[in-house]
Amino acid sequence: MSKKIKGTKSIDALNYLGEKLVKCNLNCEGINNKPKAGIIPRGLIFDARKGAKICVVVGLNPFEGKKDERDYYRNKGVKYSSISGYFQDSNLKNKRYYKMTKAMITRLGFDGDILWTDLVKCELKNKKDKLPLSTLRVCINRFLKKEIALLNNPTIITLGKDSFKYCALSFPDHFIIGIPHPNARGDFSELKKRIDKNSRLFTREISETKDSNGNYRAINLKYIK
Repeated sequence: MSKKIKGTKSIDALNYLGEKLVKCNLNCEGINNKPKAGIIPRGLIFDARKGAKICVVVGLNPFEGKKDERDYYRNKGVKYSSISGYFQDSNLKNKRYYKMTKAMITRLGFDGDILWTDLVKCELKNKKDKLPLSTLRVCINRFLKKEIALLNNPTIITLGKDSFKYCALSFPDHFIIGIPHPNARGDFSELKKRIDKNSRLFTREISETKDSNGNYRAINLKYIK
């Protein structure tokens, strides 16, 4: 299943798209994009693993970058390799967002490559605001749809209700699985307990990627009983 992303041509295509991403200068409504200050579009990370069952994990948008992350991008330059470099060189890959999500999706059987990404690639200008609909629409069409097209019909796993909603509407030709955002501690922890207690229920549920009419399903595991 993962031959397409592991092939040289696809990795080159991902790198090419990543370069376009970090240099995006649209400055959409409601977001912060200041390359000279180390505030750049980010969040697109290819995480290679040995398993066969691949997926794309989609969040909402990056959190506000800390000083060390901004300094890293300023020092390394505005290029896609800076994004993947920071993921490896810092402790980012071991933060709750990545560590807990990876543990849960692996428990569900997704043991292969992960493409980490977001609906919108820039952080909010004001973290108390919501992402404008126009910004979501532009970034999904400009980047997310092209990113997902690089893989061979991957399952899309969404984090949080907004990511689930927009992916379910934007990708009718893909199987969508919704789980709580790992920083929503109560909901995420509760789902983890339920999966640990009755993993067969959830693996059976996600084994049915299409409904009785042959359409791809979009299911939120939080509501599976």
